[in-house]
Amino acid sequence: MISLFGLMGAFFVLLAGASYFFYRRNSPVQYGISLSSMLISIFLFLYSIFLFLYSIFGVGGFEGMGLGALAAALFLASVLSLFVSVLFNIINRHGKGAV
Repeated sequence: MISLFGLMGAFFVLLAGASYFFYRRNSPVQYGISLSSMLISIFLFLYSIFLFLYSIFGVGGFEGMGLGALAAALFLASVLSLFVSVLFNIINRHGKGAV
């Protein structure tokens, strides 16, 4: 379980760093990075459900669960990095006098 949190932290640092890089350039890509990684994680999660069901009924093991945990960690990191990116944008606007 600790490695899952470590993986989520690594994804968060990577996504937040990339969003911050584009935030400094005033590019709208800062939101696209988190949103695209959310979509990728949703598709990975659906694929892991398919693998899990196939492994239960076809093979007799639990093969798809690792991919599902990876997808869940990526999704949570994406949501957190999008939240931080929007929060930085709101704070920056508020500091310049715009609401």
